[in-house]
Amino acid sequence: MINRSNDRWHQREWELVNSSASFCTTYKSEEALSLRVGDQRNEMIVDLDEYEDFWGGVYKNLVLDSKSYIHFMVDSLKGISQEQGLTKPELAELVVTFVQDIPYSYVLSRDCASRDTGDSPCIGHVAMGILSPYEFLHSLYGDCDTRSVLIYTLLEELGFDPMIVVSDEYAHAMLALNVASSGDYLMHQGRKYYFWETTAKGWPLGMLPPNTKNINYWKIALVNEMSM
Repeated sequence: MINRSNDRWHQREWELVNSSASFCTTYKSEEALSLRVGDQRNEMIVDLDEYEDFWGGVYKNLVLDSKSYIHFMVDSLKGISQEQGLTKPELAELVVTFVQDIPYSYVLSRDCASRDTGDSPCIGHVAMGILSPYEFLHSLYGDCDTRSVLIYTLLEELGFDPMIVVSDEYAHAMLALNVASSGDYLMHQGRKYYFWETTAKGWPLGMLPPNTKNINYWKIALVNEMSM
């Protein structure tokens, strides 16, 4: 279980995928706020049948409920970008690599003993098996969709056009982003959204992991409404 005993100071240091430059941010997260947004998440009701529609509804609620709580991180990442003179694509990579650098953890709706989690940490009995962005920043426990929702929220607040895609066949969720790139992508409204794996360090924009390469298995769950 997550240690819920106190507020926390976090110091995170990370690098872009193809850069030796290091970036650092320090922030404090509050136990009481994490518990409050967790209660909001637990009370969420999504009544949609299709796999991608259900998860799209969950992600949309988490994004809308979280924006007012994570502006400290939006401001921190924007400040780093301005201080370092990063381009807009580099700002997107700064956001994604910040999350990629956080070690993967399982977040399960059932007991952790019900699944082989290998050496990865796990928290169980979390409603719908996902944490909200603030809970993730506080606990640093995040699986694929927990990470994708945090990144989506940050990128949308920073003026990007992100998307979250899901695959029932692969039991996976991933970010996709409408920026100039190359590699694997989904088309939506005449735009290319390039896949971006978030569960480990080193994955560049536009590269699907080999075991998730069938693009027909990926469905759009959430996209920036301004792009519709």
